[in-house]
Amino acid sequence: MTVHPDRALDEYAARQYGVFSLKQVKSLGFTPKMIETRRTNGAWIRLAPSVYALASAPPKWERHMAAALLTREGSIVAGKSAAYLHGFPGARAGRPVIMIDIKGNARSPLAIVLRSTDFDSVGRVRRRGFVTTNETETIVALARDHTVGEMERIVDETIASGTCSVADLDRLLRRRERVPGVKKLRPIIAERGPAAYQPPVSELERLLYDLVEHPDVPAVTRQMPFLFRSVKATVDLYIPAWRLIVEADGRRWHTRKADMELDRRRDNEATAHGLAVLRFTWQMLTKERDECLETLLQTGRVRSVS
Repeated sequence: MTVHPDRALDEYAARQYGVFSLKQVKSLGFTPKMIETRRTNGAWIRLAPSVYALASAPPKWERHMAAALLTREGSIVAGKSAAYLHGFPGARAGRPVIMIDIKGNARSPLAIVLRSTDFDSVGRVRRRGFVTTNETETIVALARDHTVGEMERIVDETIASGTCSVADLDRLLRRRERVPGVKKLRPIIAERGPAAYQPPVSELERLLYDLVEHPDVPAVTRQMPFLFRSVKATVDLYIPAWRLIVEADGRRWHTRKADMELDRRRDNEATAHGLAVLRFTWQMLTKERDECLETLLQTGRVRSVS
């Protein structure tokens, strides 16, 4: 029994968030007249040249992402869009980002297009129906447009979740020498390896104390003890006027990972008592001091008026 093209399209589009290309509908048996009828009567909505959506398909980000992929045949989700699908910290739905081979056309009316010289070997997984770069590849792609501090957070959360490892990232960096952002990632990954440098406590404290010497930072209490409901802790710095705890972390990654649950319990208790917590790593304090200072001052400004 022959399936009517409209019925076949419904099943096809359901796998693509209601989106399809003219090439696809022609393969389903639609004639030029049938195509023109559905375009003119509003059954199909044009999203881009040769890319349409069923009028009944909800206009969500997923529909826009699916349409963006169809503007460049063989493309995959990448960059910030891949980070959103993977649930990376701070990742948001935005303009779709896709990846194609270096030889492809980098123009798309719906997406930011990344061209890769290693496209055929890029690691891929499927998330929510989309083929996307895997977590490790996505981290490397993000490094181009993110700060060291942002990349540290992403790397830490991803490794802690078990979706990739320091070894995975190190191996990929060796294969992606020409990718922008790799130089930025190298010290971050090295700092989390088993042979990572662990700074003396005195040097870490010096950097943190120097940070709060700014004239816009109110009085600071060093080594402040707190006794919360279930956690007893002594914090590096406490700024009473801002009700803000500031901590410096120079631990090797494997130690930091083991202590993460305790750290989060302490942070949760602090939040429950109306306190805010900022944590700066050795890498951040030595490589991004200005950004650390701006984060500190901005947090103070917000908490001064709240």
